[in-house]
Amino acid sequence: MAGHPGSVAQAVDAGVLALLFRAGPLYCGLPLDEVVETMRPLATRPLAGTPPYVRGLTILRGAPSPVIDVTRLLTGVTGEIERYVAVQAGRGMIVCATGPVIGVQEIHVEPPEGPAALLTGASKALIAAVGTIGTEPLILLRSIRAVPDEVWEAAGSPPEDAS
Repeated sequence: MAGHPGSVAQAVDAGVLALLFRAGPLYCGLPLDEVVETMRPLATRPLAGTPPYVRGLTILRGAPSPVIDVTRLLTGVTGEIERYVAVQAGRGMIVCATGPVIGVQEIHVEPPEGPAALLTGASKALIAAVGTIGTEPLILLRSIRAVPDEVWEAAGSPPEDAS
């Protein structure tokens, strides 16, 4: 599955290899083929004028990278940050600030016409599918692309269509 664009959509019935973590009260997963690395939280500089879920910028592998508070993005409240998870996004690396990382696991999720079909707006853009871990719901996230253009510009990233 790793390395194939769209593997989440193609593999919802068969299961998805994902990095599982907590985001406040939620269990979440990111497709493993989008995850670059996990690390302890790095020094992060706030940026004025960004949405509340953007914690700011950090330096990752020598380059400025936006940091997204996944709990705040999904629930609207600030979560306790234990780990940073770097993922590849359209314009560069994005760092997801999360709670504890649980590990890598194959998860089975409902196809989009299941519970995920009830999602609309930003939730629909962020959530690929909904599954379970034990008796708890699990949210499988799509590629994290929720970083506004202004944040990318502050990080010095060229526009997505520039080559």
